[in-house]
Amino acid sequence: MNPEPKLLTTFNCPKCKLVKKELVSRGIAFIECPSDKKSGIDLVVKYRVMTAPALFIPEAEDDYRYITDFQEIMDWIHEQQ
Repeated sequence: MNPEPKLLTTFNCPKCKLVKKELVSRGIAFIECPSDKKSGIDLVVKYRVMTAPALFIPEAEDDYRYITDFQEIMDWIHEQQ
């Protein structure tokens, strides 16, 4: 089983909501990691990402590459399937 992408989000982030909606509408499983919860804080600390939304794409066991640009995230979503 492949690990799912992780989505770093913040409260009241309009772009975060758009990315989540697009992932759901395309049937792409993902793990939401709010920046104020342990899962989000762990991503911020490990990868030093200070912006949301940020999409973390599995590369290897417990290792991810990430995209922070909104349009690049949407492009990645549309390339899946």
